[in-house]
Amino acid sequence: MAKKLWGGRFAKKTHPLLEKFGSSIATDHRLAECDLVGSFLHIHVLYGAKLISQADLSVLKKGIISLLSDVQKGKFKYDASSEDIHTCLQNALEKKLGKVVDKLQTARSRNDQVVFDTKAYCMQEAQALHRTLSELNNSLKELGKRYSSMVIPGYTHMQHAQPVYFKDHVGAYAAMFVEDEARLECFVGRLEITLGSGALAGTPIEASIYKSQIKKALKELKIDDSIFKVAPPKNSIVTVADRDFVLELLSVLAIVGTHISRLAEDFILWSTKEFDFIEIGDEFCTGSSLMPQKKNPDALELMRGASGILYGNLVAVMATMKGLPLSYNRDMQWDKQPLFSSFDIVRYEVNILCQLLKSITMKKASVDKQLQDESLYATDLAYYLVFKGVSFKEAHESVGKLIRFSLSMNKKIKSMSDDELKQFSPHFNKTDVLKRFDPVFSVNSKKSVLR
Repeated sequence: MAKKLWGGRFAKKTHPLLEKFGSSIATDHRLAECDLVGSFLHIHVLYGAKLISQADLSVLKKGIISLLSDVQKGKFKYDASSEDIHTCLQNALEKKLGKVVDKLQTARSRNDQVVFDTKAYCMQEAQALHRTLSELNNSLKELGKRYSSMVIPGYTHMQHAQPVYFKDHVGAYAAMFVEDEARLECFVGRLEITLGSGALAGTPIEASIYKSQIKKALKELKIDDSIFKVAPPKNSIVTVADRDFVLELLSVLAIVGTHISRLAEDFILWSTKEFDFIEIGDEFCTGSSLMPQKKNPDALELMRGASGILYGNLVAVMATMKGLPLSYNRDMQWDKQPLFSSFDIVRYEVNILCQLLKSITMKKASVDKQLQDESLYATDLAYYLVFKGVSFKEAHESVGKLIRFSLSMNKKIKSMSDDELKQFSPHFNKTDVLKRFDPVFSVNSKKSVLR
């Protein structure tokens, strides 16, 4: 069993079942890099407060930088018997440096450490996801450009509504992801990483020392302190007790997942024989173990399904936090699995989508066949009458009757004579009516959209 950071108070060892149940190292080992950065800042604070010597600082700096390098290069192997990553790294440093490491926990609690680590991790991952979402938006724009002149049926209630540009349809998803980027920007801009809460009540070290020494340490690590904002806490109790930042980020990730799920659903439908609008690259589909003909859009189905996990992760942490008294409680250890899970899911989804979008081929013949549905142009006919001076209510009713007649008589409106059309409105003129059944004319007649 690995050496713990506590234990003097206890006469008996932790029960093996609790040891196993309470261990978080299998999950929180992801925080190793952030924890070492926090330790690097902390030893500068201790030196600034004259709690360690210059010699101690030099030794600890060298050891932490060496271990940090190993972690960043994937060379560090964490001890699975450790209680958590904080203990694991402390023990690893002790093996490297000896007893000087005993001073590292001065004026520091794991309550404070874990908040620092989790906030630093969230900052790092939110910035990375922001960059990846930008790439996804570029992929959507490229797909729209490839088919910039293509018009497709637009839908409401999954029924034919009005023609729209394909680029505008995928542009709608790009707009959603732009909003997701903005939410991440807001999160990163507001997130303040803290050091100095101790267990809950703060530490004997002056806040001014924290500020000056943290700034110096970040500069040594070449970390931009205008983005990676670290400061002593304004309220140390809420700092160790709060996981609102986790909830906020899980909410953003769940919203991203919602947008991905909706995009996946559109493409799944469009890839069916019933729609037959798109062909998805073979590399993003799978087959059937029984039916030789099958080409299933599994990548998109997995994305659609994963949205449920993202929602569950958010609700799980909310349910954990809702009844906790101030300040820190061990229940909060359970925030890591949902947080890491959500990041993993969204990261995979966005990266796969960036590539999947490049594999899509639009099937113009199938799309054009759907555009022959005359009901798609009913609103254009109503506008035609309005511009002739008819009230919209009357125009709506006239066109509705025309559509009903067409369907009941199984007769195309385009094949009707002037006399037949004028039965529904004296303002109808066949030449003008026929123009309204052109999908390009229809989309270009909509002037309010800022293209």
